[in-house]
Amino acid sequence: MKHDNRKIALIGTGMVGMSYAYSLLNQNVCDELVLIDVNKKRAMGEAMDLNHGLAFSSSNMKIYAGSYDDCTDADIVVICAGVAQKPGETRLDLLKRNTEVFQSIIEPVTASGFNGIFLVATNPVDIMTKITCTLSGFNPRRVLGTGTTLDTARLRYLLGDYLKVDPRNVHAYVMGEHGDSEFVPWSQAMVATKSIREMVNESHGSICEQDMEQISEEVRTAAYKIIEAKNATYYGSAWPSRGLPKRCWETKTAL
Repeated sequence: MKHDNRKIALIGTGMVGMSYAYSLLNQNVCDELVLIDVNKKRAMGEAMDLNHGLAFSSSNMKIYAGSYDDCTDADIVVICAGVAQKPGETRLDLLKRNTEVFQSIIEPVTASGFNGIFLVATNPVDIMTKITCTLSGFNPRRVLGTGTTLDTARLRYLLGDYLKVDPRNVHAYVMGEHGDSEFVPWSQAMVATKSIREMVNESHGSICEQDMEQISEEVRTAAYKIIEAKNATYYGSAWPSRGLPKRCWETKTAL
């Protein structure tokens, strides 16, 4: 992958896509960002809005609205396009509609000559990542999904809040699908170098396994509560996902 001009093509300029774009700009992740949307006028407006903040940022990122042809020389194509999850819906309820959306996206992207990495953020993300791999014909190593990065971020925040420690010192993961069957392998959960199970055993009841399971349930149901309150989730997913392109460019050994 080339490094002289780090280019990302972002498909879908809804709330998830633009939260992601804003985090890319804040962290100066790439040199060039092209916004692509079926609503071209919206993509143009979003590009203008981001550009107007460049004077006060640490980035000189080139940001513009474009088309699928602009994916030709992109390093990474990020797909955030799709129908949103409504109150009462599960992520799996979105599958049929978002498969149709992806069928209209993947073909023109690959037809452009794109030869980089796909990063999928659309729900149900694990299945949509597989669909992207199938539709594109790409090697699976070049098709990534955001997976349970958001769930892991939620878990670390809730554990940090419960244990009164900085969530950046919580080393715990959510595994499985990004959805209702996800789980937390508590045997692998740590605070700094100390196992959370050790902390439970040594706490004399002040930290209990029932609370851990309640936190796990809060992680699993967080999206439903946020959607009920504000119709969509988008900020939380942008921050953990914005690090994935940096991993692709900077090192092959980061986990």
